[in-house]
Amino acid sequence: MRLRDLATLLGGEVLGEGETEVAGVAEIEAAGPADLVLAVDERRLQAAEGSAAAAVLVPAALAPAAKPAVRVPNVRLAFAAALDVLMPPEPIAWEVHPSAVLGRGVRLGSPVSVGPLVAIGDEVTLGDRVVIGAGAAIGRGTAVGDDSVIAPNVTVYPGTVIGRRVRIQGGAVIGGDGFGYARTPDGRHRKIPHHGRVVLEDDVEIGANATVDRATLGETRIGRGTKIDNLVMVAHNVTLGEDVIVVAQSGIAGSARVGNRVIIAAQGGVADHATVGDGAMVHARAGVTKDVPPGEKVSGFPARSHQSALRVEATLRRLPELVRRLERRLREGR
Repeated sequence: MRLRDLATLLGGEVLGEGETEVAGVAEIEAAGPADLVLAVDERRLQAAEGSAAAAVLVPAALAPAAKPAVRVPNVRLAFAAALDVLMPPEPIAWEVHPSAVLGRGVRLGSPVSVGPLVAIGDEVTLGDRVVIGAGAAIGRGTAVGDDSVIAPNVTVYPGTVIGRRVRIQGGAVIGGDGFGYARTPDGRHRKIPHHGRVVLEDDVEIGANATVDRATLGETRIGRGTKIDNLVMVAHNVTLGEDVIVVAQSGIAGSARVGNRVIIAAQGGVADHATVGDGAMVHARAGVTKDVPPGEKVSGFPARSHQSALRVEATLRRLPELVRRLERRLREGR
């Protein structure tokens, strides 16, 4: 593809020779003479201009001279689009594999792709252009919306509702029982049955080996456009709002409420029944034990205002010196 044509598709501006041909996207170190590379800052730009790459994708603040380039307002968004154009996914085999097992009353859209050794329970509905990867299990009464992709070895429990354009990565478990027990008089743990369901709204993504538990009663709901990373735990009766980001190894306990556009960074935790307001940010490894107001940034354990947590951390770093000063004053009788 000519660089000029790619720039038009990306909504960018050509710098240099627009007739340059590009055929792929590569890392700077591995780029060949037909590759486009991404440079987001001056250091990477210098490396890109010294590479074998044909052209460079740059943000508006950079202006390369040694190589042809496409300059765009949003470089990450343009990079994603360039990958779609120059490195499209493998064609999908629109078929139901002979080894797949389909229950009674299954309704299939047109077309669908159902891979080897898939098990689909009774009364399941798959929308148009749905892809189910090898070894996945889809429980009875589940509904999967158009253009959704369920990767190999995903387990979807009965009654789950999956919207349109949802992506669930390999090994995820959607709709398993929540972790709920009642203690008996003799100190044992009696399991509390979970009869609710999980609802994944449109454009949700669930990472590999993540878990979303079904509600005790009612539903666990993940809002439109929310993205959940690998190894995240979402417990029973949780509600996540729209366009939430939950990063790897985070955990959200039962009946928590997370508003729209919240970011929960890696290994963040939200306690049961806590509420995190719209637009808030939970920093990495923070533990939310009480409600977080909208727009607030919190960190530490227990989570507090990020600025407050920074002051506490700064004081802790000074603590040994403060102790030494105090001991010296005590020895001197002051």
